[in-house]
Amino acid sequence: MIRPESLITHKKGTQLMVLKMFRVWLVGLCMGGVCLAPVTVGGQGTGSAPDISGIHLNTKGFSSSRQCGQCHKELYNDWKRSLHADASSNAVFKAAYMQVYFEHGERARPACLTCHAPVAYFNNDPKLTQAISREGVNCDFCHSIAEALPGTPEGPQFRFEFGGVKQGPLKNSKSPAHQTRFNDLYQQSLFCKGCHEQKGSSGLPIIATWSEWKESPYPDKGITCQKCHMEQVSGKTAPTSVQKNARHQISNHDIAAGHSLTKRRQALEIKIAAIKTHKNRIQVQVDLTNTGAGHKMPTGLPVKKIILEVTVKDANSGHRQSRRRVYQKIVADAQGKAVTKVVDLMLGKGTKILSDNRIAPLETRHESFTFFVDQPEEQTVTATAYYSYSPEILQPAPIHIKLNEVQHRVR
Repeated sequence: MIRPESLITHKKGTQLMVLKMFRVWLVGLCMGGVCLAPVTVGGQGTGSAPDISGIHLNTKGFSSSRQCGQCHKELYNDWKRSLHADASSNAVFKAAYMQVYFEHGERARPACLTCHAPVAYFNNDPKLTQAISREGVNCDFCHSIAEALPGTPEGPQFRFEFGGVKQGPLKNSKSPAHQTRFNDLYQQSLFCKGCHEQKGSSGLPIIATWSEWKESPYPDKGITCQKCHMEQVSGKTAPTSVQKNARHQISNHDIAAGHSLTKRRQALEIKIAAIKTHKNRIQVQVDLTNTGAGHKMPTGLPVKKIILEVTVKDANSGHRQSRRRVYQKIVADAQGKAVTKVVDLMLGKGTKILSDNRIAPLETRHESFTFFVDQPEEQTVTATAYYSYSPEILQPAPIHIKLNEVQHRVR
C-alpha cells in the first residue's frame, strides 16, 4: 500500500526515497516483492555457491537486520549490542515517546521516530507493532542511504536506494546475497549529521554535535566521526563459508559513545595543576581538558552535564569540603525559563540559549578553588569529573498502604 504522502515513478528497477522529518517522498518503484542479486562467492565468481535460500531482502523498503546477520554475524552481533539497535526500545526513549504521544498525538511520529525508529516512521507504524519497527536504527536503514541531502528545519533528509544493492565504505566488495556499491559518504561525518544535528521548531539548535565537530580542529586532520566511533577492529565481514576472501578488519558497529565508560574516560583529562597553602586556606587549580572528543563535552541534549567536583579532606578530623563547576548548555523558553525536559526540548519549547560553557575539542579549562581550613598541610585534595544525566524512565513504584490494624494484649 502506498502512503498518501508518497509519490511513485519508475527508475531503473530501484527505489529512491527522501526521508524528511515530517514527510516521506518516494521516487522510484522496485519491481516485484523480494529479490536476490546474482550469486558470486568471495569475489572470485568460482566455486560452489553458499546456501542463501533463507535470506529474503525487501526490494520495496527496508529489510530486517536478522537477514543481514545470517552472513555478517560479527557485524550483526556488534550492532545488536549498540545503542543504535536499542534506540527504539530503551527505557529513556520509551518514556519520552509515551509522553509526546500522549500529549501531542501525531506530532510524536516525526519528532521521535525519524531518528529512533526510522523504519517504523517509513512504514507508518507509530505504535511499533511490527518487529522490524523495534530494531531501532537497523542495518538496512543505514546501508540503503545513497545520499545525504541538505538539511532543513524539518529535520534529516536522505535519498535511499532500495533493492538488491547495499552501499558502504568498502571498494570491490562482493556478496552472494546482494550487489554492493562503494559510497564515500560512509567515510564522512556528513553521514551522521542527519540525526546528530537537530533544531527545534523555532530554529534553535538543540543538538549540534556535527557543527561542534565541524568547528573543531579535527576536520583539517582528517578525523571523522567514524574514525572514533566506528574504529577498525579485528573481525570478518562474513565467514569464509560465505565469502572466501572476507576482510579480517571490520568497522566496530557497536558505535560506542557517551554511554560508554571507556569513551567518556578517553574524552576528558583531569589534572591537579597546583596546590598553594596559606595560613588558614588552601588554593587548588584543576585543569580539565577535552582530549578525546571531537565535539563539545558534553554534547547532545542540553540536559546533559559535566560536573567537576574538588574535595579537600582533613586527615585528622575527617572533615570534608567540596566545590563544584558545572558545564552545560542551558536553553530557555520564550519567558526566559530554563527548559529541562527532553520532551519539551525536542518539541521546540526552547527559543534561546541562556548560557553554554561546555568544553570544546582540545580546550583546557583552568579552574581555581579556595578552601578555608585550620591546618592546610593536613589536607587530601581530590578532583573528580562526572558525566551527569537524569532522564525520566518508567520503573516499578511499590504501593504499600496500611488499611487497618487491630491489636490485642494477651494477659
